[in-house]
Amino acid sequence: MRRKASEKFSLEIKRLVKAPRERVYAAWTDPAQLRQWFGPQSVRTDDLVANVRVGGEVRWDLTNADGEKMTMRGEYRELIPGRKIVFTWRWDDDEVWENHTSIVTVELQDSPGGGTDLRLTHEQLPNEKSRAGHTGGWNSALDKLEIFFQQ
Repeated sequence: MRRKASEKFSLEIKRLVKAPRERVYAAWTDPAQLRQWFGPQSVRTDDLVANVRVGGEVRWDLTNADGEKMTMRGEYRELIPGRKIVFTWRWDDDEVWENHTSIVTVELQDSPGGGTDLRLTHEQLPNEKSRAGHTGGWNSALDKLEIFFQQ
């Protein structure tokens, strides 16, 4: 049985974050906290807009490691306080992303040993190169999230 392209170009990352679930949710939904950790180590966040409500805009303006300015745009689709965040993800000024939108889902559960089990899925990426790049980017961003809670 062949997998659909949307399944083929998806990623899943699981992490144990050493912080209470409500604090982890707040780090994803409070714009002031989000600005402190969001994005891979190799990029500089120039601006981050997070209008955290269903239908609200998320926009991330950044400068990548090569000095190139980029913008990601999305919309919040689902918010379950303390449990789940779903938003769309689309890069501006990238022909691969023209007429293409992916979906990011962040799910949070209390970990039996304390802390929060975080499961991030990024679905419907346009191709293998994009999946590989976003896997590295999300892992780096989640490293920064873990450091954020150690401060």
